[in-house]
Amino acid sequence: MAPGGPADLNVVDIHVFYRGRVLDGCISISDGRVIYVGKRANAPRAERVLDGSGLLALPGPIDVHVHLRDEELAYKEDFYTGTCSAVAGGITGVLDMPNTRPPVDSARRLIERMRRAQRMVVANVGFYSLLPSRLNELEALAEAGAVGIKIYLHEPKTTLDISDDALLAQAIQLANRCGLPVVFHAEDPRVIEEARAKIGPEEDPVRRFLLTHPPEAELSAVKRLVRLLRDRRVHLCHISTPGSVELAKSAGFSVEATPHHLFLSAEVCERLGPLALMDPPLRPPELVARLRAMLYRGLIDVVASDHAPHALEEKMGPEPPPGIPGLETLLPLLLNEVAERRLALAELVGLVCERPARLFHLDGGRLEPGAPADLVLVDLKAEVIVDPGVFKSKARFSPFEGMRLRGAPAYTIVNGQLVFERGDVVAEPGCGRILKPIGRGGGGP
Repeated sequence: MAPGGPADLNVVDIHVFYRGRVLDGCISISDGRVIYVGKRANAPRAERVLDGSGLLALPGPIDVHVHLRDEELAYKEDFYTGTCSAVAGGITGVLDMPNTRPPVDSARRLIERMRRAQRMVVANVGFYSLLPSRLNELEALAEAGAVGIKIYLHEPKTTLDISDDALLAQAIQLANRCGLPVVFHAEDPRVIEEARAKIGPEEDPVRRFLLTHPPEAELSAVKRLVRLLRDRRVHLCHISTPGSVELAKSAGFSVEATPHHLFLSAEVCERLGPLALMDPPLRPPELVARLRAMLYRGLIDVVASDHAPHALEEKMGPEPPPGIPGLETLLPLLLNEVAERRLALAELVGLVCERPARLFHLDGGRLEPGAPADLVLVDLKAEVIVDPGVFKSKARFSPFEGMRLRGAPAYTIVNGQLVFERGDVVAEPGCGRILKPIGRGGGGP
């Protein structure tokens, strides 16, 4: 039954993914939360009505690996353009990585970044921190609302010696005790340095990067983490090799893969050069096929974009930085897998909605009464060609350019407000909220 009193918005004539099933009906929203899911005849009256015209409503996806840049890196992306890119891709929530300029490595810096973002975002945003220089600051980071701690094994961005096994194990234990998951970029710096020593300066920069970041660098790092941190609350970012997945799952870690590691191989680098350069780099076709098979078998916990925008002149320069924009292709690429019957709709919802919310203790990832009114209406029949020229991101390039896909977001609703409508961002900056883990946080805005 519908609650008494009028709703703010009724989304009608839609199919709704509701508790594992697809139903025909209506969603009612009031005060930024879902208050009713069911037949339109039983829905409360509403001040506004959005006719979904037979589209499919999904819970708002949460991308757990995004670089929104801003501050001193705003020329690459800022909070507004980055979250516009998110909602244009049907993503209602993103978790922002801390390798910013200046970096996020303290509660003070975390709160500063939250306050700046609050004025600009049109999607919901949560924030990671780097490992602080003093471990007793972890509690303050948790209180401020950090969603987790990010550690870059190959390029330590902390004054702590994370090559020390005992120190690393202690840091993760203390972080977990504060309720903070620890997410890793897992590459072994020793393997990378050994590979660099064998390569001459005349080598093409893209090929040099591929050769110096081999699959063995990832596998070696994951083996170390498994040995030290079994059954800890550990999340492995952008895993690119099937062997790493097997090791991580044996230790109880959660595993994230990206669309580019699932659907592209190193052969693309020969054609696109720097525009297909990311870290970890694209892998040989046989590894990609095995990783994708693991996705279909349910061994990947989360798919995230690793949205890492750069200015085009940087990407095409003599030392191109790794990273590509991904917020506007993440959901369409997965919807295409559903359209091609390689991936079940329920598994897509698990990969980008339910498990991201559960792993990081966020209020979201579901579409039912009481949940935040974060949702996307998708057209499963829409045929689109990836065109970076229409991206909302400042980074208007993509290794997926020209790919024909079936399935696309049509409307995105964040906190009960329509923010994206068939190609246009229609909301004002600041309508997004700051995501904090349920049950803690209070020092931020």
